[in-house]
Amino acid sequence: MRFAAFIIVLLVLAGAAAYATLNSFRHFEQIERSFAGQCTPVAGIAGPEDIQIDAARSRVFISSLDRRAKDARGAIHVFDIADPLGAEGWRDMTMGAPTNFKPLGLDYYEDDEVRRLFVVNEASKSVEMFDVGDDGMLVHIETFDEPRLTSPNNVVAVGRRSFYVTNDVQPGRNTRIGRIHFLTRQASGQVLFTNGTSWRVAAEGLRFANGIEASADGAHIYVAETAGGAVQVYDRDQQTGVLALAETIRLGASPDNITIDDAGALWVAALPQPLALPGHAANRKKRAPSEVIRIGADGAPQTVYRDDGSELSAATSAVRLGRRLIIGALYDEKFLICDLPAGEI
Repeated sequence: MRFAAFIIVLLVLAGAAAYATLNSFRHFEQIERSFAGQCTPVAGIAGPEDIQIDAARSRVFISSLDRRAKDARGAIHVFDIADPLGAEGWRDMTMGAPTNFKPLGLDYYEDDEVRRLFVVNEASKSVEMFDVGDDGMLVHIETFDEPRLTSPNNVVAVGRRSFYVTNDVQPGRNTRIGRIHFLTRQASGQVLFTNGTSWRVAAEGLRFANGIEASADGAHIYVAETAGGAVQVYDRDQQTGVLALAETIRLGASPDNITIDDAGALWVAALPQPLALPGHAANRKKRAPSEVIRIGADGAPQTVYRDDGSELSAATSAVRLGRRLIIGALYDEKFLICDLPAGEI
């Protein structure tokens, strides 16, 4: 009887712990649609996880991978925002290189002499560097890898061969231990920096380090702390690459990728209920809510878009170009082009 009572107590405690975890990630919250503008889906692109803008040419780069298909090779697509249904958008611009390619986060870099795209490659736990042609075609130039880069997630370039890359959880996000780190909010995430030759840990102690972005002047680095429900703001030493934590911006959701618009505002794609994601991954009929948050100069988060997953499940990226907002997702075979309401943002 004592043993039976002990087992019952253990089961009750386990159930209470599970409920507390779900509740802490807002799993039971009622999600209602909230967006003052209109969205149009662009279907046919599998898993458009990250999106970056080439504003000068009014085009976007999209990392694509069918994550429900075993051993699928990913692609990078380039869409003209003025003509998103143009035939070129459905073409893989990598020309098949590298062969083993599962793209995740990406970043576009341009200066007076080069145009480059940096892409996290899940398949090889590396960052791939491409030169970008006038037509958007990508020529693979170099692969960057490092033993400490165990679970790369996103990248932001700060030079022709220099960048920061997030290492979300050291054990790897697809491992059992990595999932435990997320659920228990273990601070094993890092940001690594390379100048193209040497590597260093620029920041650590992050609870699932995800999206990353830099301010236009390069003085600040922004990191999405998904399990922590926050964006961490770092001051950056532009000579050494060293980061110093300056501010923590708390959100009401779990942030994924971050972009910055021409006014300096941050656009954060987020998961209001991140623990709905595994069910959505296993079954496309199960929804995972989406949210887009804008953080202006005052540092105050403002929810711009929210949906229960009916229109788009598990939003992972949001970029603004003029009055347009483009939203990508982890598993859906589409992305959204939304018209922002005039005068409100």
